[in-house]
Amino acid sequence: MLRAVAISVIIGTFLIGMYYVVASSYVQPERQDKLQSALNELESGMTYEKFVSLDEQKRQFIVKQMPSGTLELLQQESRAHPTFIAEKPDDIRTKSGSNEIQLVKITQISGLKGYLAAGEASVVASGDMAFLRLEEFGVTSGIDQHVYLTKDGTIAESVDLGPLKASQGDQYYDVTGADIATYSILVIYSPTFDTYYAHAQFPKNQ
Repeated sequence: MLRAVAISVIIGTFLIGMYYVVASSYVQPERQDKLQSALNELESGMTYEKFVSLDEQKRQFIVKQMPSGTLELLQQESRAHPTFIAEKPDDIRTKSGSNEIQLVKITQISGLKGYLAAGEASVVASGDMAFLRLEEFGVTSGIDQHVYLTKDGTIAESVDLGPLKASQGDQYYDVTGADIATYSILVIYSPTFDTYYAHAQFPKNQ
């Protein structure tokens, strides 16, 4: 049973990335032309590649000046650019200096507001440190996606764990000292676009 669930999660994660890559190929040239024109109106010579290479604060400043149509074009384009990572449990052992990894909490990740997401979120202890681990993970690609631990599923009261390392693949985040019992809801959120992509709630009784 567990093997079947794991296989389903892997397939679902793969399909998340492939769906946006394949679907985008049908409309990419027209969308890119519209986006290029819109970005040029904001700043001469600006392209999607130049926009995403800016630091996050600069992007947030530019986004505040954008009409809603340009924002939507940017988000559509970002879905066609999934990123990949494959961090291993040995990375946690190296970081913590301990060979032991103990599972503390585990739950499933799901998408929000029409966005796709799949995989498992777990909290593991290793030595004197704790880590949030995303496994067999995939989420709709976006710009400036961050990983948060929250009280109620919004970032109003939250701990920002930093930028999402990649939209596809296993990855971990240091949560040493974080109160997982209080900040028990994981969300993937873009502060630049005020967009929630995914969430996972850890059971309080684990």
